[in-house]
Amino acid sequence: MSSVPTIALLEVLDRDDHVKHYLPVSAWPISAGRALDNDIVLDDAYIAAHHFRIDADESGVYVQVGETLNGLRAGGRQLKSGERAVVGDVPLRLEVGDSHLCLRLAHHPLPPEQPLRKPRSFWHAAGPSIAAGLAVIAVLLFTTWLDADPDDVTRALGGVMVTMLVAAAVWCAGWSLVSKIFTRRSHFWWHVRVMLIGVLTVDLVTAALHLIAFSFSLPVASDFTFVFTYAIIAAMLYFHVLGVEPRRPGRMRVAAVSMFVVGTALSFWFNQQNRDQIGEELYMSHLFPPALRVAKPQDTATFVKGLSALKPTLDDKARKRDSGDDGVGDED
Repeated sequence: MSSVPTIALLEVLDRDDHVKHYLPVSAWPISAGRALDNDIVLDDAYIAAHHFRIDADESGVYVQVGETLNGLRAGGRQLKSGERAVVGDVPLRLEVGDSHLCLRLAHHPLPPEQPLRKPRSFWHAAGPSIAAGLAVIAVLLFTTWLDADPDDVTRALGGVMVTMLVAAAVWCAGWSLVSKIFTRRSHFWWHVRVMLIGVLTVDLVTAALHLIAFSFSLPVASDFTFVFTYAIIAAMLYFHVLGVEPRRPGRMRVAAVSMFVVGTALSFWFNQQNRDQIGEELYMSHLFPPALRVAKPQDTATFVKGLSALKPTLDDKARKRDSGDDGVGDED
């Protein structure tokens, strides 16, 4: 007694693309919807009683949309009631209401097995994070030592260590919890690495821009350091979200770029309102050893002569200030 061959599988997927259940297909046509007389019943309020059917003709296997208000998306293409889409040489993804399905034909190539992202040992998982963490601690302690008063350096170093450890633990634990809820895996060390690499990159890029500004007398490099900081933070958030929603990297990239653009634009606007300039610093205050200075120094006479260009701007601000003071006095 020979078994009937399976010519296709219609799979119902969860949000992580795991198969919840499937329908083996041995003959066409088949139907799907909420009604009980369908071959596969979909319990979804946004799906019609007989939402779609799958059949075959001389053009090949196709999906035909039934009488429905919402239609469906087949391979990224929106289909309305009565429209059809032919299944190609790869499995066809179907978005029906709030449900996700996949139609796999027998001749479709099977994708290769993916390696399970499971570290071989604790050090394989935690080693890179520990190395990055030590680098971040060294950088933060060094900068704190430079900025702190010698009498309070011990207290400052202790405060930085406690604050850093608590903030990092809360940040990574929160992302791990969200990943566990949505992907069934915490991805803890992934979030730790993303955070540490992001913080270390911010510190290194900031120091490099300040050094460039000092060495080449380019205050614009340090004046707009916050733009690079926002870009790094947006990238860090993008990689954090990949641990929660790995299926839509394109949308996550668009969201990260949008956050960067909006945050940068708002910073420009606030700086313009508060300082009459879009940059962040009123003057360059980052000093390094004189041996790192590349730009040629100016003599005092040339420097003072260059200040004359500021006179019209300062006079205009002084007139506006005095005009405002006089106006208040007249009203009193």
